[in-house]
Amino acid sequence: MKTCTAKRLRKIAQAASNGETETVVCDTCGQRFAIHNGGVHNGGVHDAGLAEKQVAWLQDRLVWDHIQERKHHGSVDLPNLS
Repeated sequence: MKTCTAKRLRKIAQAASNGETETVVCDTCGQRFAIHNGGVHNGGVHDAGLAEKQVAWLQDRLVWDHIQERKHHGSVDLPNLS
C-alpha cells in the first residue's frame, strides 16, 4: 500500500484535484493541506472512516507544530491508520 501524504496548498484553486479526499485548514495560521491517497486505498474506493482518522491526526499535528514553534512542512507523511 502506498503511503498517504498531506501536501500544503499554495493556492485556493489547487483544492479538489489529483485525488485528495479531504482538505484540512490549520486553525492557528490558516494554512491549508490536501490529503492525497493516490487512489490506492480499497481499490480506489473512498474510505470515509480512514479519511476521518487522517483529518484528526493531521489537525493534531498542525496544533503540535505551533506548540513546538515549528513551521509546517510542505508535505506530511500520514501514518497507517487503518
